Amino acid sequence: MTAAPRILYIASDTIGSSMAGSGIRAWNLARVIGAQQPVTLATINDVSLAPPPGVTLHSYAAPDERARGRILADLIATHDVVIAQHIPYMYTDPEVLNERFLIVDLYAPWILEKLEYARIDAEIGEPGRKDDVAILNRLLSLGDAFICASERQRDFWLGALAAADRLDTAQMRVDSALRTLIDVVPFGLPSEPPVRNGPGPREKIAAVGVDAKLILWNGGLWNWLDPFTAIEAMGQVVEREPRARLVFMGVRSPSGVVAPMRVVDDARALAERLDLLGRIVIFNDWVPYDERQNWLLEADLGLSLHQPSLEARFAYRTRMLDNLWCCLPVVATEGDVLADLIDREQVGRTATAGDAHAVADAILEALEADNQATYRQNLRQIAPEHSWESIARPLLRWCTQPPIARSPHGSDPRDEYTHLLERTYSETADYARHLERVIAEKDRQLAEQELTVRNLTGAAKRKLRHFLPD
Repeated sequence: MTAAPRILYIASDTIGSSMAGSGIRAWNLARVIGAQQPVTLATINDVSLAPPPGVTLHSYAAPDERARGRILADLIATHDVVIAQHIPYMYTDPEVLNERFLIVDLYAPWILEKLEYARIDAEIGEPGRKDDVAILNRLLSLGDAFICASERQRDFWLGALAAADRLDTAQMRVDSALRTLIDVVPFGLPSEPPVRNGPGPREKIAAVGVDAKLILWNGGLWNWLDPFTAIEAMGQVVEREPRARLVFMGVRSPSGVVAPMRVVDDARALAERLDLLGRIVIFNDWVPYDERQNWLLEADLGLSLHQPSLEARFAYRTRMLDNLWCCLPVVATEGDVLADLIDREQVGRTATAGDAHAVADAILEALEADNQATYRQNLRQIAPEHSWESIARPLLRWCTQPPIARSPHGSDPRDEYTHLLERTYSETADYARHLERVIAEKDRQLAEQELTVRNLTGAAKRKLRHFLPD
């Protein structure tokens, strides 16, 4: 390509004033790319935010998956480089995909998250997990390049790529480390320092006073995380530090894509049983993205706990980067890459998974004034190397000069046949889900009618008894 490649970034989650991790990542990486060259950010919703310089917003909001897929297929046809977590390959002709440089973002190992869904509720989670395995295998086959969030993740995905026969000897002759196939683009943080632009939790939440020791759980609440140990630990912490308060900053995802998690209700119930709910442990629905610093700058400590699992080993707790941005020390469970960073850089404390006593001790130690000063100084030193502009360099190189694509996508007739089967399967599955909704609605209407008939029959019998002699 002689002209600058035309870049399409497909966001798979909501973009707006309230965003979860995936939306935040898409918005910021598109912003950084836009500062270098024009980029189209395709969004699953209509966006009211003003686009950053160099970014063109294009909504693919539509009533069903097929319509969304066809909008994206048209966009792919008019761009040279496509960056996405999920490529709409079922709705895009194979020859069009063959001519594009496809970058698959694997920063969130969702296949491991789906394992957790299936483990907790096999009846609902297992069919979705099997579908996702098929989708992942197709993405590993289609991608020209891949990005992930850490070196540990890269090891995981290299294994998957090896199993998919993607470790090409010709590519290894040019790049023996295969960084041209898969490289690390972690989650980032803004390069500008945080500035308050409104009230924080001390003003918004009555139970959090001006002198409270504020501990903030600033990520979401998902079934594979561990708010229960945090709540149990707070029962111990408050005995030694009565001013301590734990606030869950966002328990309801702003995205309509993510189903409600039962962990939220279970956590509330535990806090209520321990007589902590609303006094010591507070649950907040969600904080708009541009207001998050108002909460983090008022906090004394961040908290991130997970259950011991495969998901935890390869996860990248994206919202923890906001703690670095706001120089907020963190207490976290051992075992993931950000816990390694906490220990290595001395920016907080780590504790054994599921050990409420160890978590309570870590919180109290991290709240000590001397430790706070040390952690915050260390955070100020490491924050700049985690800016979006710094972490995006491998992606920016691919956008400027995409490597020559490997063997064509879909050139084998068998691949094209598979492509048609996948599209048929998707459309059939869509129709099946539609039928399920129709049947469920009919069942609901019948149940209401039966209840009405029973009520009318009962009323009629009571009137007859009133008029008939005993």
